Amino acid sequence: MKKNIIVVVLLIMGISILFADGAGGFFSAYQVSTLPFMEENDFENNNMGLYYSGGFGYGVSWNNVISGGFGYAIYASEDDSKPIGGFGGVINGIRLLRYPFNVSLMSWTGFGGITTDTIDGKKSSFAISEELTLELGFPVFRWFSPTIYAGYQVIGSLGSGEPFEDFLSYTPVLGFRFQWGKFY
Repeated sequence: MKKNIIVVVLLIMGISILFADGAGGFFSAYQVSTLPFMEENDFENNNMGLYYSGGFGYGVSWNNVISGGFGYAIYASEDDSKPIGGFGGVINGIRLLRYPFNVSLMSWTGFGGITTDTIDGKKSSFAISEELTLELGFPVFRWFSPTIYAGYQVIGSLGSGEPFEDFLSYTPVLGFRFQWGKFY
């Protein structure tokens, strides 16, 4: 009896791969002062011109709920080769449209560290990040989709003093992702 149950579970797991949905890949993004398509809106921000890049992976349920994980390094500028911090965390969201374009609303919540310049020198501290994005993907093939996204990001330090005292960044972001997965 136990063997039959195990065989059935393994068969169901194998078949479920045929219906799996999701993506993974890498991304790069920039902090900006305003979003190009919303220039008349004055977003509250303290744009520091930070650049970040990393990798991610997520699954999409039958009712279009997205969940997964990510990791990225953050740099003072695109030309900077040494990161000033890094974050890892969870992705949550919902896919609004699958075909002919992929449209998703995403939340990227992370925990990591950041190094800041102070009067006394450099100071490192734990930090949290939250980024809300709207992404638009263009499936070139069933399995590949370049994607652009825009959103708003908040990063704050959790140092020895008050939260967000050592470092606080809140700004619009623009980025792109190259994703491999199942898109239609």
